[in-house]
Amino acid sequence: MGKTSILALAICACATTPAQAQNAAPPADKGGGLDTIMVVARKRQENVQSVPISITALTGAGLAERSVNRVTDLVASVPNMSQDGGGAVLGAIGIRGVVSQTRNIGFDSGLGVYVDGVLTVRPSGADQELPDIATLEVLRGPQGTLFGRNTTAGAINITTRKPSLDRTIAEGKVAVGNLGLAEASLFATTPIVTDKLGIKLAGSIASRDGYITNLYDHSKVNNLNRKSLRGGLLWQPSPSLDIALTGSWLKQADRMILGQPAGNTAGGLAGLPGYYTDPYTVSQDHPSLQSRDIWSANLNIDWHLGAYTITSISAYGDNRSRLIVDNDSRPIPLSYSDFQDGAKQFTQELRLASPTSGRADYLLGLYYLHQDADSNRSTVALGPPGPGAFFGTISSISTLKTDAFAAFASGNWRPLPGLTISGGLRYNLETKDLVFNQTNSSFVPLPNLSAQLHRRDTNVSGNASISYQLVADTRIYASIARGFKSGGFNPDIVGDTNISFGPENAWSYEAGIKSDLLGHKLRINAAAFYTDYKDLQVSALVGAAFQIRNAAAAKIKGFEVEVTAKPVRAVELNLGAGYTDATYADFPGCAPATNCAGNRLPFVPRFSLNAGAQVGQDIGAGRLTGRIDVNWHSSTYFEATNTADGNLPGYLLANGRLAYSFAQDHLSVALFARNMFDKRYRDYSFYLAPFSERLDRWAPPRTFGIELGAKF
Repeated sequence: MGKTSILALAICACATTPAQAQNAAPPADKGGGLDTIMVVARKRQENVQSVPISITALTGAGLAERSVNRVTDLVASVPNMSQDGGGAVLGAIGIRGVVSQTRNIGFDSGLGVYVDGVLTVRPSGADQELPDIATLEVLRGPQGTLFGRNTTAGAINITTRKPSLDRTIAEGKVAVGNLGLAEASLFATTPIVTDKLGIKLAGSIASRDGYITNLYDHSKVNNLNRKSLRGGLLWQPSPSLDIALTGSWLKQADRMILGQPAGNTAGGLAGLPGYYTDPYTVSQDHPSLQSRDIWSANLNIDWHLGAYTITSISAYGDNRSRLIVDNDSRPIPLSYSDFQDGAKQFTQELRLASPTSGRADYLLGLYYLHQDADSNRSTVALGPPGPGAFFGTISSISTLKTDAFAAFASGNWRPLPGLTISGGLRYNLETKDLVFNQTNSSFVPLPNLSAQLHRRDTNVSGNASISYQLVADTRIYASIARGFKSGGFNPDIVGDTNISFGPENAWSYEAGIKSDLLGHKLRINAAAFYTDYKDLQVSALVGAAFQIRNAAAAKIKGFEVEVTAKPVRAVELNLGAGYTDATYADFPGCAPATNCAGNRLPFVPRFSLNAGAQVGQDIGAGRLTGRIDVNWHSSTYFEATNTADGNLPGYLLANGRLAYSFAQDHLSVALFARNMFDKRYRDYSFYLAPFSERLDRWAPPRTFGIELGAKF
């Protein structure tokens, strides 16, 4: 019997309570023990400890305590989560060994990021600001049944705070620090009509001077400049109907450089000016820019028909991004690139959820996505040195239309007390149409190309699991899941019109335990996994051309352990550990005449550790709270070839916070430090094949400051 057949037999029903993603309940206090965190990982509100999935769940308060201000900050707090460091526009986040570098509009990430049940328009929108979060869930492993397309690695499910219908709440904080750091955030909500209509507003700003000096024009680069805003209305015209309308906006414009020369004695630019041993000094003649302008609107409706619930989520969004970089990273007019991408997206999801009071329950759903994406990217290159040198441009202009349809069913069956059997299936149908044109007026040997391409992918993904409650508050589980990532195109600077690639598939096997012990004062969650990737979509710069192919297979195994303890009310401790053995089973052509079979996948440390300790003490009329968080990642490679100069050694980082709250917890003042020990480490490295040169980019140094907060 095939694996798909096994999943089909495992389907049982499934389901959900009336609460949906945006209505997650606050954590429950266990009388001085650990909070119970309610999540919507399976499209229903349930205790995270009862879900047979490896999940890291954090509340909005927990995120603030750990200085997690945006999604990429999670890498320091979530085992087996990693990133490539490429920045908000081209950067990628991954879980359990696969980090998909989504460089262009034809390539999707294997990690889906959802806000109130809605997929972000493009991966460049994944690095969300987090000013009004109720809960944030990191789901590891394929989530193909309920989240669908392109979640072979996992999903990040963000639930924002809903508007209040019965009271006014206002919270805000401002922070200033070194390097010109200035941050502020606000959340406010109030009823318009008591118990019927409420409104909320949340926003954040963050700015910081650049920490790298560009000697060419005496500017500061690698700065921070972000703004975000989210507003919402919640209308309950009757006890059986909830209607929520939400809108969000994010704008970013940073002077982020591609990198700086790692050395000056090898490669095509050896000996030329622009190399400095100081990692915070560069000299580049062309300005750099990383910008995003993203907005979205979604309408979420829950209609309760007795014990059944019909849910509709309609959403529209627009994502515009631009990246300008000095390719040679020197004070010489050799080459620069200007990439402009955009996408508009409409999604519609309909779900029917059964009651959950019986031995079986189910959820049925339909999903539709339409996306119109466009791209205009160019690279300028100076011709061969000499009197005949000239500027030329390689450019590509593309439009891509995507339509995706899905039908899914999921369910739970409880044949015996403590025993739950769950399963689900999802049928996916996706079509993509690309119009692509490349022109070349430079000396670089790339052709002029035109293409109109179409592809159609169908697939069945799903999951099956069995869980058993050994004793009260302790549950073991085992699961199998199949993930599907759709095929696509490579509308970039390319060498020929063979720019279509097929889907990738992953089978994942997982076993775990979730336990609350010692009267909810100790929580231990652990999971072991094995994932088999087929037709893995891989990307690489080959000469001056960019390639994406189904060239690889990968075997990935490992585990995660998360421990949280609250021995007394004033003390909370947490520890997270992850191990990922991610290697290529086969990867022919990863470099000329090279097969990278046996090499480690890039951007993935074998080990990741994080630990935190928080202690509180009443002093005078207020409360003093201290917290320290440390995280360590072992070495990683930046390329599939695992070359020595593309290896990032392991590093340890620490953040600290000391806060005093007073005036009945309405006011607070805090001192904070990030990268407390001023560790200097590379967060990005890139081998530039046309110049036979490696470029490195260095992470920010220590930052520190003071924060003032108020809540009423």
